[in-house]
Amino acid sequence: MRFLAFQLVVSLLNPTLSKSEEDLKATILSALEEATVFLRDSYNEINVDAVMGYRMLQAYLDAVLEKRESQPGSQPARERVARLEEQLSPLIDLVERAVEQNMPDYYGRFAPALGRGFWKIPSRWTQTDPSLSPSLNNGTTGCLSGNISDSCISHLLGTWGDGAEPCFVPDYCPDVMTRLDCAGYSLSHQLFYFMFADMKECSNPLFLDAPYYKQAFCASMKRINVDGERRARLHTFGDLFVENILFCGLSGFSDFYKPRWLKVILNWQKPGKGCFWMYGDQFQSASQNSGESRQGPKRVKRQEKILKDGCASHNTGVAVAALGGFLHYSF
Repeated sequence: MRFLAFQLVVSLLNPTLSKSEEDLKATILSALEEATVFLRDSYNEINVDAVMGYRMLQAYLDAVLEKRESQPGSQPARERVARLEEQLSPLIDLVERAVEQNMPDYYGRFAPALGRGFWKIPSRWTQTDPSLSPSLNNGTTGCLSGNISDSCISHLLGTWGDGAEPCFVPDYCPDVMTRLDCAGYSLSHQLFYFMFADMKECSNPLFLDAPYYKQAFCASMKRINVDGERRARLHTFGDLFVENILFCGLSGFSDFYKPRWLKVILNWQKPGKGCFWMYGDQFQSASQNSGESRQGPKRVKRQEKILKDGCASHNTGVAVAALGGFLHYSF
């Protein structure tokens, strides 16, 4: 059903067709409303990744509502956004408290980014420059690892120790965070590091060149997405595909908001459940045959949390945040 509805919005490429724009908003909002029901029903099983994704979504919804006065029109869609935000806000607060209780140590490392108001939505848009994308290293030698990523980010957030000040940059972070030939999650989390610095408004000299690094990272991330799409391999790295869209969209790169990429994300939502699954057949049978949460594929930053009924916590958080970006851009 959602696939058929999406056919109505492919003509978004023609900006004169306002009906198609309204269909686009309605399709995204339907998916987000289903994801909100999933959050309500699974609040005690969600992990840190999902909370962060829903907080990003909340920031996008707030930004859409802020446009109410300056950009009249699309009133039915705006009213629907307002209802969704009203339903979602208390749920995210509830989930955040549950995660704090269930995962206190990990929650503590990222607590500032899990609160309302941390994530700021771009007010200006740009596009990637393909000439800034270097040859990528498909290996991991010298590239960002999960432990280093967590450590560098917690130093930016000021959560790495009692009485720690935010925006501190340890000596081991600059080289690995500015390397330009890494790929995969190492690459996306290099960008993520600079995003945290933006949100905290860090003034370390490293971040004076942030616009250049964001351009270079997102040029490479777009190339990875386009190449995977061209080779029909999106089913093998769906989570990374959507994460690239989320991070670069939130960094102000509008060329990640492609209607065909939106269609891909929508088709990964589980019908009748509202959650998302982007790992193909991997781990699917174990998830469906068990009522227990399972740890899934290892990532550079942390592990996925596989839930019952074919749902994935990190997948869902990344997807709803990316959809929030598409929604905000459509206004």
